[in-house]
Amino acid sequence: MAVAASAQAQGIEINPVVISATRMEQPLSEVLSSVSVITRQDIDKSQAASLADLLQGEAGFEFGRSGGPGSVTSFFLRGQESKNVVVLIDGVRSQTDGIGSVTLTDFPLSQIERVEVLRGNAGALYGEAAIGGVINVITRAGKGTPKAYGAATLGSRQTTELSAGYGGQLDDTRFDFNAGASGAAGFSVINADKNTIANPDRDAYRNQYAGAKVDQKINATLRVGVRANLKNSVVDYDDAYALNQSDTHQFQIKADTVGAYVNKRFTDDWLTNFDVYSASYTYDAMKNGVVAANGHYQGHADVFRWTNTYAVSDATSLNFGLERSEENFQQRSTYDMKRDTTAYFAGLSSKVGRWNFQANARRDELTVDRTASASALKKDYADNTQLLGLGYQITPAWRLTSTVSTAFRAPAANDLVGTYGNPNLMPETHRAQEAGAIYSVNQALLRVVYFETRTQNTIAYDAQYKPQNTGEMRNKGYEFTARAEVLGNQVKSALVFQDPWNVTSNSLPGRRAKQYGSLDVSRWLAGHEVGVKFAGASDRSNFGGPADLAGYTTWAFYASRKIDLDWTARVKLENAFHRNYELAGGYNTPGRGLFATLQYQPK
Repeated sequence: MAVAASAQAQGIEINPVVISATRMEQPLSEVLSSVSVITRQDIDKSQAASLADLLQGEAGFEFGRSGGPGSVTSFFLRGQESKNVVVLIDGVRSQTDGIGSVTLTDFPLSQIERVEVLRGNAGALYGEAAIGGVINVITRAGKGTPKAYGAATLGSRQTTELSAGYGGQLDDTRFDFNAGASGAAGFSVINADKNTIANPDRDAYRNQYAGAKVDQKINATLRVGVRANLKNSVVDYDDAYALNQSDTHQFQIKADTVGAYVNKRFTDDWLTNFDVYSASYTYDAMKNGVVAANGHYQGHADVFRWTNTYAVSDATSLNFGLERSEENFQQRSTYDMKRDTTAYFAGLSSKVGRWNFQANARRDELTVDRTASASALKKDYADNTQLLGLGYQITPAWRLTSTVSTAFRAPAANDLVGTYGNPNLMPETHRAQEAGAIYSVNQALLRVVYFETRTQNTIAYDAQYKPQNTGEMRNKGYEFTARAEVLGNQVKSALVFQDPWNVTSNSLPGRRAKQYGSLDVSRWLAGHEVGVKFAGASDRSNFGGPADLAGYTTWAFYASRKIDLDWTARVKLENAFHRNYELAGGYNTPGRGLFATLQYQPK
């Protein structure tokens, strides 16, 4: 009984602290921009298979995926294209490929402490392409008495995962080390009813990963640290354009990031950070066990950041700094692309009486360079972006918020030169505004937001697959989010009504719904935490045009029980009613699945 009482006392974290909205710590209830937070407790309870599955149903977030976990995945925020999303790992941008898509969308959940989803134009904080918003993944860090932790999962489709770690604090040293492996026999990712040529065999995936973070206090004003993350994946897939049904296809992917940082407090008011990171990414597209023609890709990025926080007064804080990144992405014997970015930024957050103010400005200067056997091109781009926010506390429980912002995206290297390149492309420009209301009390945090976005010089592809600045895209709508405890129930919910539209082609953008959301409700019954999560979306278009992807709803039921203070047993029934639906046209999604997890997590 004592174990159950202790577990129940944890409850849901109603008002967590977030960093992404201003680059400074703030309670969620005081943030002027729209942010959602997924805590470590939320991750454990979800028993999600991937980052995309964890975020499914969150306000502002949609995704397309060519199969199950591990398959090619595209993230969409606020109805924007997948190229208009920035993914951060501990504040460092994930590398993009030659067409501007994020290469790392499948980060191991066992390594994550918290995820913050910042919706709407964030270019003034995070630079080029941060248009739909930012997904900020914060990895685990050592705290408290050093202890081991881990989990083992077994489930349908021969799913297995084993992860373990050790972290904490010894004197002035904080650390965390973790590693794991996961995999599944999977299912045939291509719908055989729509494509009879593709190989109907099961498409498996396997992952191995490791991470480390060590932070050392040198003296009262100086800390230094190092971080590293490594990940290897093997993902089977089906080629929708295969000529032989017996052909097998596979991606072999390797990604690693290493970095170091220095945290120095010059005065009680001024804190500065220096970060240096190096990231590498390679993948081989295999056909029948050998690298396919032009199937080897590799990328590398070096990043330097200098960030500062200065407390002007108890109610006003200033942040400023600069970032420099050098990226390259290559396809063996075919092309070499480079992308260099230098950025300068500053932000101010202030509270005066019942008023809250936020102002951010940033300048990004980019050089995009692509060299191939028959062509070469080098282009320079620069843009200034801004964000202004205003909040007013009507009562202790109610706050009004509003923001206006600008952002941009430069053409990707592959868009500029090559067989289908267009060297005359202009950057996309974006404007957004939103207004909202927040209700915050001890047992509930609710937010409703109305937003509008407009994109000019949209980069899209014509009938010959050549990129063009086609004109205008718009989106507007309402978002509702809630974190609450209601009559002993822990509740998380999100609901979005939006109207994404390609004004120029008079069509719905691909794989984005006009209505979607989720509801997650759990409670304690007889020493067990039991819950249900509902997620759904309305009809969507696959590539733009008619809504040829049907709407769907999925239900998941889950339960957990504390065995003792350190051990927890969890079980989850996923897609309980075996709903057949598509996130990408012609590709299957996971059916009903039962999964059991044994978790070791000392307090």
